[in-house]
Amino acid sequence: MEPEETIVIDVGTTALEVARALPGGFRGRVLTNSVPAAMELSGRRDVELLLCGGQVRAGDGACGGAHAEAFFAEFYADRAFLGSGGVHPQAGLTDYYPAEVVVRRTIIDHTAATYVLADSSKLGKIAVHRVCPLDRLTAVITDDAENPAALAALAAADVTLLRAPVPEQPPLTAADGRPRLTAAR
Repeated sequence: MEPEETIVIDVGTTALEVARALPGGFRGRVLTNSVPAAMELSGRRDVELLLCGGQVRAGDGACGGAHAEAFFAEFYADRAFLGSGGVHPQAGLTDYYPAEVVVRRTIIDHTAATYVLADSSKLGKIAVHRVCPLDRLTAVITDDAENPAALAALAAADVTLLRAPVPEQPPLTAADGRPRLTAAR
């Protein structure tokens, strides 16, 4: 990230991780439609934080609707980090929530570089609403889990894939050091 950049952090659990991973020395603007991302960044003095508002979806704190769309239409960003429901070579970037689709289209139209955040389970998947074709995106950021067919299909479609390692989770242990069993749900 460059000083004084304007970045967009979209909704979703992976987008929240982008907010958490924003370098401590980052000095710039963050536009977001995610209440959790805004809360994560609200204590950062060097970040000019702008939360779009609008209708807040219960459960994940995603802001959507006409107010959110109008908010993002007023800005031009250097980079955007977008959530996704699916990333497919023919269907493109897709999602499940119509209000988020419209907001994402507006963000893409007003951003120099657009990165889609999609864990490997979303690669090759199609959600019900199309956001845009893949040629509108700068890159897809995904994990290093194996999904060879989807990765090959996206590579054949000239999609730039950036793969990040997923840190291993430490085993759950009881106070005495023995493995702790959890009930399957």
